[in-house]
Parts: sequence; structure tokens; C-alpha cells
Amino acid sequence: MGLLFADTCLLFAGLGMIDQPTAGLEKELGLLESSANYTLPEIEEIAGRFELPAPLEVSPFESRGNINFHTYLVKAGGTDYLLQKVNTDVFTMPHRVMDAMLASLNAQRGALGIEECDHEWYPIDLVPTRTGDTYLDLSDATGYKVWRMMLRIPGVRTYKSLSEVEEREAQLQLAEETGRGLAIYSDLTASVDPSTIKAGLPGYRNTDLYFRQFRAVLAGCHSLDEAHDWLPEDREICAATRQHFLVALDPYEYRERKTDEALAPYIATFHGRELFVTGLWKAVNEGRVRSTLIHGDTKIENFLFCEKTGKAVSLIDLDTIMPFTWLADWGDLVRSLVNVAGEKEQNLQKVFVDWDVYRAVAKGFLQSSSKVTEEEISLMPYAVEAITLELGLRFLTDYLRGDTYFQLGPNDPQDLNKVRAMAQIHLYRQLLLNRDKAEKAISEALPSKA
Repeated sequence: MGLLFADTCLLFAGLGMIDQPTAGLEKELGLLESSANYTLPEIEEIAGRFELPAPLEVSPFESRGNINFHTYLVKAGGTDYLLQKVNTDVFTMPHRVMDAMLASLNAQRGALGIEECDHEWYPIDLVPTRTGDTYLDLSDATGYKVWRMMLRIPGVRTYKSLSEVEEREAQLQLAEETGRGLAIYSDLTASVDPSTIKAGLPGYRNTDLYFRQFRAVLAGCHSLDEAHDWLPEDREICAATRQHFLVALDPYEYRERKTDEALAPYIATFHGRELFVTGLWKAVNEGRVRSTLIHGDTKIENFLFCEKTGKAVSLIDLDTIMPFTWLADWGDLVRSLVNVAGEKEQNLQKVFVDWDVYRAVAKGFLQSSSKVTEEEISLMPYAVEAITLELGLRFLTDYLRGDTYFQLGPNDPQDLNKVRAMAQIHLYRQLLLNRDKAEKAISEALPSKA
């Protein structure tokens, strides 16, 4: 363990920075900003700083997302736009978020400009500020404040889940289109050198980091001193994630959760599973699969579909872009679509894999992707299992430490993250037991060779 970086985290703790962030690296990471409320006149003034024709009509926008709450509909010159503030309570490095977003958008447009590319695909258009900047930076001594203005893509719709479509055939067609959309996005962004991109969310998708947090929480760590042996060596990641190594419950409640007999077999699932879950990182580090620019949050609601044709035409919410393997995006997409019961189902007998959906997503992806390698294809079944188990680990760890990451809403049950963890781990077991079905689905989805 590199003591220099770990001791740096301990120094931050000694200065009281966990509860009261002040200067130094905290300011560098943008942790000083609170979730401020804005009046409509203030939003109108911000919107007026972008290159839009007057007059502007501004109103709150009912976004389906869970992260960027400050989103507004702006009407100008007969066109609809979306004004959005990057949520720096979550994305503590908003400039990195925007740099990665711009790299993704530029790559998509560049690839679409190639003559042989005939995809009907619409990358997000960012409206520049009146000073020619790609986004508006209002950061000051109180924290980072980064705003972006986007052209609202017309004639599209979104889906929260496949269940919004009643007919089974239409559900499977939607699943296939979602897989096709991921393939298009992955192909269009494949030209980006991932080494030039820094993730805007340090530690995200870092499976080894999640296992470290799990061990620290199981050990009952309440201070950084106690968590010392599990803290990451990287100073930046340590500063951004250190609170997730600590139990936030009182001793009685922590003991009740940790010794819950219902959870015991789920906790035991992760004993000896670290090498399994970290397999994607191992494959990337060994050069067996490509390191690419991934989206990072490929749930179906982040895809836009043409209202007329039903085709996937865009992938939005580009805040979690990072270097990794597209297999993580694939695993996350399939995991979320094939779970018939959803993440919050308490009756685990209802949690099983919809193999028709699995086959449809695989067909949509593999029939459209032009850059996948044989090694990557061989890992596609495993990737779904690994990402499913990784999310189960994250839910379980968060429940044991006191729901500090996947925070509960006012109407959520107190055991929601326990339920989520059990559902994901149960889904993982179903996937693992039926690996042969997954492999067959992938094999049958491959385009026939002429």
C-alpha cells in the first residue's frame, strides 16, 4: 500500500474536511458547491448568455434523469433548446465532463461525415455562448458552475423501460434497436484516443475500488484511520471517494444490517469473486480487448428513438464518458433490459432473465457493429454477468454502510438498497447458470459471412 497517498487522505480527515470541505484539493475538485436554487429571472439571464435569437421563453423541463436537476426548456426563434447545469454535487470535475462530452460529439460528427456512413444518427448540438465558448463557465469562489445549451432533437421519444410497450413483438423490436444504437455509438466514437480523456467521475466503474469499499465497510470502519489499508493510492480518487469507505450508521443499526441472516448468503457471494468481477479491467490492461471511449450509463432511457420509424437515433446524457471497454456498456445495457422484474422486486422468484430480450439486443448490436473483435465477442456473455454482479456489490455495500451513495427518497423503504442488492445478485446467478444460453444467443446473432 502506498502510504503517501493514503496519508494524504488521513491528513484531509484530520483537518475536518469530510464534514466541512474547505480549501486545498476539495476546492480543486469542486466540492464546495451546494445544490443552489435558481429563480426564473436568473435562469433567463443565464440563457441570454448563449448565442440564441431574442426573445427567449424559459420554463422548467421535466427531465426523466436523476442527476442533472437544473434543466430548463428554452424557446427561441421557433426552436426548442435545453439549458442544463452540470450537477457538481455528483460530477465534481465539470470541466472534465464537458471535455469528454465534446470529444464524443466531435468523434460522432467526424465519423458521420465519412461517405460510406449511412446511419440516421444525431449527435447532440451544443449552442456556443455569445463569447464563442462551447459552454458557460460561471465558477467562482463558492464552487464550480458549468452550464450548457443543447438543441433539443425534434421528432424523438424516450422509454423508461420495455414495459412501456404492450405488444411483445414491439418490445423485442425496441430491444433490438437499443442494441443497434449502442453499436452505432460505439463505432462512431472508436476513433478517440482514450488516453487523452480523463473521467469526470473519479473511481466510477473501478471494480477493485468497489471491493476495497466493501471490505472496509465489512470491517466496520468509521474513520479514515481505520480504513487506511483499503484506501486507494491515487490521491485524486482517494479524495473523491474516501467517504464511501466509512460506515455512516450507529453501531446498533450497523450490526443489525451486517448480521441479517437474509443477507448472509449474498455477502458470501463476493468471497473469492474479486478476480471474476475485475475480469474486464484485466482484459483491457492485458491488451486483449480495446480500450475505447464508453458512455458509462447505457440504460434505455438515455437512447432517443425516432417517433416515425422507431429507430434509435441518438445516445444522450454524456456525463459519465470514460476510457474503458465497450463491453461495460454492453453489460450494463443487457443487465438492465433482461431483468423482467426490475431492480426493486422483493420477490426473487419473479427475478429472471428474459432470453428473448437478450437475443434481440445481441442481434441489434452484432448486426450493426463493424469494429468488434473475436476476443471481445467471446467476452460478451461474461460482461453482462460481471457488470450485474458489480452493481449488486455496490448496492450491498451501500446498504451496509448506511445508504450514503444510492441515497433514499422520502418515500423509499429503508431496505431499498438491500432489495436492490439481492435482486442483482439473484439475476447474476441466473445469468451464470445459463451461460450456455447467452453464448448461443451471441453466436446466433452474429452476421452470416458471405
